Amino acid sequence: MTNYMATGKNKYLSLLVAQFNLSLYHYLLSQSNKELAEDVVQTTWLKVMKITKHSDSGISQQTNVKSWLFTIARNTLIDEFRRQKKWQSQLLDENKMLTASLEKSIQASSRLTQFNAALAQLPFLQREAFIFQQEGFSVLEISALTDDSFETIKSRLRYARNNLSHLLGTPS
Repeated sequence: MTNYMATGKNKYLSLLVAQFNLSLYHYLLSQSNKELAEDVVQTTWLKVMKITKHSDSGISQQTNVKSWLFTIARNTLIDEFRRQKKWQSQLLDENKMLTASLEKSIQASSRLTQFNAALAQLPFLQREAFIFQQEGFSVLEISALTDDSFETIKSRLRYARNNLSHLLGTPS
């Protein structure tokens, strides 16, 4: 990243895209649909190019590049949700107990399909924390990414695991 910021050469940007594009896309796809994920990942890279052209507003050498990119992608996705009025309903759903029947929504016998369906039923903030953890981020890094407290992230992860266990019919 520092090579790209220092030189502005596209070959360094290409290396960043090759290294992080798929992870960003998978995260965004897990939080939205295919079209929105594609749009947001493109917008994220455009923002990276715009930010790095203004090196004063870029990132320092100590910054974790992956965390920085995921933060840009997350904020861009939230902005898009707000624009589409989806964010409010996602937040309201966080306080409700999951009411949809898992049997009704899952017809396939595959455990992976069942898991993905259960994951999709989690409230946005729980799903987000869980996915970040699966992407290899620590609780502290997730806390920094989402601008929430360490304890809040720990709680979201605990609730996500409990809800997944409940939805999949496995003991906690």
